Amino acid sequence: MICTLSFFMVFGYNRTTTMAKVRLLAVLTIDGCPAETTMLSGSWLDSDKYGIGALKEEAVSVLDENMSLISLSNRTEHAGDSLIYIIEATASTAGIINGMMRMRLVDEIVLYQLPVIAGNGRKLFHSSLPESEWICTENKRWKDGMIRITYKRKTPRKSVVVFKN
Repeated sequence: MICTLSFFMVFGYNRTTTMAKVRLLAVLTIDGCPAETTMLSGSWLDSDKYGIGALKEEAVSVLDENMSLISLSNRTEHAGDSLIYIIEATASTAGIINGMMRMRLVDEIVLYQLPVIAGNGRKLFHSSLPESEWICTENKRWKDGMIRITYKRKTPRKSVVVFKN
């Protein structure tokens, strides 16, 4: 998967840039809470039979709640297309993930759904996110009820222009 786009620089010439991919890894309950928020998730997440560890190992960098969104935007725009940055959905990263979604910095969502209802807890996606369309590129279901769905952004991400004084 290569995100290639053309954009106009302030100086008036075209430039083609390949961007690194930003992947959101979300292991959620049926009611949309990060898996860590329920005591029932341990039995599902203790083994790596679902390939979660391999997804993390594939990434060049694991992002956390302390990441600057402008820095991430600059980092991914000037990196090669084979690099993958990953952020895992947890209660502590929900805020930065919602900021990333608002700035349209996420290129791919790998969603694991546990067959568990947390019943309470903080939902991953907050209201007031911009509308966006995604294409399902892969899905897998295990006999124990775990489901993995991979989505990619329908429209490639565009460069974020930051003007400095």
